[in-house]
Amino acid sequence: MKLLEIIEVLRTKKVKRIAYGVLILLIIVDFIIPRHEIHFFGDEIRGFWSLFGFIACVLIIVVSKWIGSRGIMQDEHYYDDGDI
Repeated sequence: MKLLEIIEVLRTKKVKRIAYGVLILLIIVDFIIPRHEIHFFGDEIRGFWSLFGFIACVLIIVVSKWIGSRGIMQDEHYYDDGDI
């Protein structure tokens, strides 16, 4: 099986639904399982680390897009000197 065929199989709705289901299950488990040893203030709050990870992921995406639009991404003809 070629890599592109594997990617197409993984992009199906059924696989996406399974992945979302696993994600929701992990979040539910984070709320249910008690913490025995509290090392950080977030350990006292149920679901804190799930929420923290989600917010951190969204912030990484937003900041990366902002940085990319501000200077990393250039116009298609940015390096052309126009004399050719």
